[in-house]
Amino acid sequence: MNFEELKGLIKENYRVVNSNEAISKVLSVLEHEHDKAVLVEEDGKIIGIAREKDLIRGGLMTNPDETKIKNFLMKTGVINVDELEPEKVAIRFIEDSTPFVLVKLNGKFGVIYIDDFLQKIKHEFENVGLEEVMNSDVITIKMHDGVAKALAAMREHGISRVVVVDEVNKIAGILTGKDVIDRVVSLKKDARLGHLSRKEKEKTLSVVVEGIMSHPVIAVGRNDTITEVIELMIGNEISSIVVAKDNIPEGIVVKKDILEHYLKRIISKECDVQIITKDIALEDLELEKLLDDLNKFLRKFKGSLGKSHLFVYVKKLKTYYRRIPLIHVSMNLRSDHGVFFVTGETWGVEFAVHATLNKLERQVIKDKEVILDKRVVQKFYEEFL
Repeated sequence: MNFEELKGLIKENYRVVNSNEAISKVLSVLEHEHDKAVLVEEDGKIIGIAREKDLIRGGLMTNPDETKIKNFLMKTGVINVDELEPEKVAIRFIEDSTPFVLVKLNGKFGVIYIDDFLQKIKHEFENVGLEEVMNSDVITIKMHDGVAKALAAMREHGISRVVVVDEVNKIAGILTGKDVIDRVVSLKKDARLGHLSRKEKEKTLSVVVEGIMSHPVIAVGRNDTITEVIELMIGNEISSIVVAKDNIPEGIVVKKDILEHYLKRIISKECDVQIITKDIALEDLELEKLLDDLNKFLRKFKGSLGKSHLFVYVKKLKTYYRRIPLIHVSMNLRSDHGVFFVTGETWGVEFAVHATLNKLERQVIKDKEVILDKRVVQKFYEEFL
């Protein structure tokens, strides 16, 4: 995709709201917005994005008629129009987790919507099989499990959705964190009363998944292509597709997976690491050391994995121990050999990243082809056992 094609995706028909607007008012606006997010301005300047899911959570914690959206907006990166490149746009989508990327024009702003971008790059995947992109580690729960179990699974694996299966493991539905908020929590919340009581929360978490899951589920087979998956996502206004055989889940693809694979294809380096942070800023020396360690890992397995791209997501949670924050890390390794995904949590960025990296190394080394390399196995045991 050249500069002019990418520039042609910029739209100026976006909605802007003031940062002092109440959550309840903006939520009513977002009900009519396909992308469920709006730009937020203050004193005539764009200061971030308000996403529906963040505002719903904010409304559950506070009085939505009185609380301003500025308390729950998300600050995003901005790309100058003169520096517009497909790689930068894809990275912004991944890092910000927003439905559009903000582009700074001459004295004003424009946006590139994720569906428009995917539509433009879908030809890149005409000969790409789903196995190269999908996450085969599908997290499932049973229809009669409670919401508490579903939310625990999402948190443990760093995901926002789980596939619901019946007694014989066939697909029955799909459940997202937003489904829980929309169909259970928000219905029990009285805006005038503020927080849900402990009794109400316990009752909410005991709700059976079958009653709130989305169904039927749109699924594809391993022989389908990413191009077809993109068309299904856009046409059905969904952000994930389940890969199944005989209605039994074998994998799942989300839009971020597609963008990550796209980056892998357009970045020419044999090994590449992307560190993406949320609610935390890394110092230059800290970032440099982490990148060095992560690249050493990729170089160690280069002979077995081939061309590899490692996406590392670092998120600070709202829990501290002696002023050290609890850090959640997820790693997605995409290689010529396959896709590997792990998560981990511990105190402090460095410890969290290295603990998760150790888990990733254990997962990679268990793979049947990598384990044939006895020198790699021996070195692993010498270093970590």
